[in-house]
Parts: sequence; structure tokens; C-alpha cells
Amino acid sequence: MENMNEKYFVAKVNIDIVDSESGKVKKQKEEKLVKGFNPTDVEAKVTKVFEAYTQDWRITAIVESKIDEVIE
Repeated sequence: MENMNEKYFVAKVNIDIVDSESGKVKKQKEEKLVKGFNPTDVEAKVTKVFEAYTQDWRITAIVESKIDEVIE
């Protein structure tokens, strides 16, 4: 049974990727849909996913999504 207190959040993440040809750093922006109780919980989940990345990355925003249910 799913926990009714969990919500969906959109976590915006910037990843610094070094261009192999020019050597310049490019910023790649990604959005992740994360199920969690609050922004702190979402931050912990995103950090766990990205902890093995060798590139610099940062969470730039966490906002509650208007999505209330995912039907599979």
C-alpha cells in the first residue's frame, strides 16, 4: 500500500560536462520526478543517485509537482 503522505517533486539538477574537443565546461540541465515526503527527503534521494558521478553537479530547485498520481 502506498503512503498517502508522499508527494511528487520536480528536482532540477545542473551537471557540468567537459567538452572533449574544446575542453570547455557545458552545463546540462535535467529534471527528475521524485516521490518523497518533503524537499529534504527528495534532496537525499537525488544525492544518492548522483553520488557516483565524477562531474560536478548541483540541485538548483525542488518544487512540488502538480502530479498527484502515476498510473502504470
